[in-house]
Amino acid sequence: MNAKYTYVAGATAANILADLVAILTGETNINNLSASCNKPFTTIESITAAGWTLHDAAAGTNAKCLKAPLADDATTFKYVVLDTNTAGYVITKVYETWNATTHVGTNLAFNSDVVGYQQRVSTTVTGTIYLFATARFMLLASLYSGLWGSSTNAGPSGCFERTRAGAWDTVTAGWPPYYFCSFGDLASTGLGAWSPRMMTRSQTTLTGTNASFTGQAGPMGSVSAMFTALATVDQKIPDELGGSQIPMFSITWISTTNMPGPYGEMSAACDIWAIPAGVAANLDIIKKGGVDYITIQANNASKMFAVRKV
Repeated sequence: MNAKYTYVAGATAANILADLVAILTGETNINNLSASCNKPFTTIESITAAGWTLHDAAAGTNAKCLKAPLADDATTFKYVVLDTNTAGYVITKVYETWNATTHVGTNLAFNSDVVGYQQRVSTTVTGTIYLFATARFMLLASLYSGLWGSSTNAGPSGCFERTRAGAWDTVTAGWPPYYFCSFGDLASTGLGAWSPRMMTRSQTTLTGTNASFTGQAGPMGSVSAMFTALATVDQKIPDELGGSQIPMFSITWISTTNMPGPYGEMSAACDIWAIPAGVAANLDIIKKGGVDYITIQANNASKMFAVRKV
């Protein structure tokens, strides 16, 4: 699913939250959205289901908890509390668990509650939130008054699943294969993802600030190094029709300080890829294997990621 949700000047935080929750839980009829939705400028495409369900409608003031099942264990879920109660932001708090009776979660992913890493909204002027979602992930990117993405390094953010790469990382062992990710940080430093809980090489548990990943772009090194290395040379490659196409690099998570070897892929799980710097503009449509992808700007106008359109 992808959506371009546009809200009117004077929209309320409660209505923006209700509309985002509706779209992420499967609403496709724009006329069913609130009075804060600028309906002529809102679109929803949903060939692939959004994949999230409402878990707790009372997760806080202007806050609701959504959940989506894991790819390899449909009885275990990713939990995201969507929160519009902080003026100027929609916050995606990622938890390992969430109790819908006590309205409390466990193991909050680091930075997933920090406003500088969240998407900006306005209740004064009109603006847009771009949403992409399947049962594997939830991505938000905001735009109003020329402000793109988060206020720290810009770019989209959200909750994303990864594949399991380690022999220790099994369904039975119970490690959460998902994380909060800031694409602005991922593009600028390569460090941009924080797990609710992860294992170290000494088989101890990390949570909070130390439970972090660095993104590797295929064989190119860190994602930020890839953008630097490929910034000055045309990186388009031949396609099967005698033309050229933009290459896409898989994003693999590593943590050299916590454990040797990879923690799994974003790309294989979520169909989200890194592309070379300077080969596309924000919100362009590009193709891979005949499938449409939308390019999403990270921390500046030359650095893009590609997300499957629907």
